[in-house]
Amino acid sequence: LRLNVIHKDYLIECVERDYIIEKKAAAKEFEEKKIELRETLISDMEEKRKLIESERHTMELTGDSMEVKPVMTRKLRRRPNDPVPIPEKRRKPPPAQLNYLLDEKEIEGDLKVISRGKLLGPVRKPALLPSSGISSLGPSLSDNSAPDTRIEDGKLLYERRWFHRGQPVYVEGKDLPRFPAIISAIGTEAIWVKKTVDSSKVRIYMSQLSRGKVAIKRRAS
Repeated sequence: LRLNVIHKDYLIECVERDYIIEKKAAAKEFEEKKIELRETLISDMEEKRKLIESERHTMELTGDSMEVKPVMTRKLRRRPNDPVPIPEKRRKPPPAQLNYLLDEKEIEGDLKVISRGKLLGPVRKPALLPSSGISSLGPSLSDNSAPDTRIEDGKLLYERRWFHRGQPVYVEGKDLPRFPAIISAIGTEAIWVKKTVDSSKVRIYMSQLSRGKVAIKRRAS
């Protein structure tokens, strides 16, 4: 029995000794392989670097340049049963906002005055007879005094001052707070101003200016 125990201990010692030897050999082989792999990678990188430098030197000598070819895209044909693609519709920009300062009754009254003036026809000036000096009145109308507010040649005469398109002004009224604006257009019976705050347009009629409901003042640009 004692011999069996001694033999068992001997075998265990032999196995442990072989294990230690194989472990050391494996560690040594691992270190050698690691060094060899590192040297191989370094040599490959050196060869690639030399190859790139030689190609660049050759390109500089020959003057050739690398051309980047565009990626070719293939357009598939539409099958007979496939639905027709609907083109995307572009959204239209919102129209400019117009603020009317007259109510419906005042607008109707102005339209009646305009239509009545068209029915009466052009205003004729009284003709003077050279012999007797008597004026022929006829059905025409004559103005006693020139109006202070009128539009001539695309310019507005208001309070003995001329206003033109693109001029900065202040607009104010009885029921309208004062705001800065720019004259954007001058028509025959009204003018349009554009607010500098929100770029909205406001129409001002000549009747409003002449009656004093709305007033405009010059403003420094």
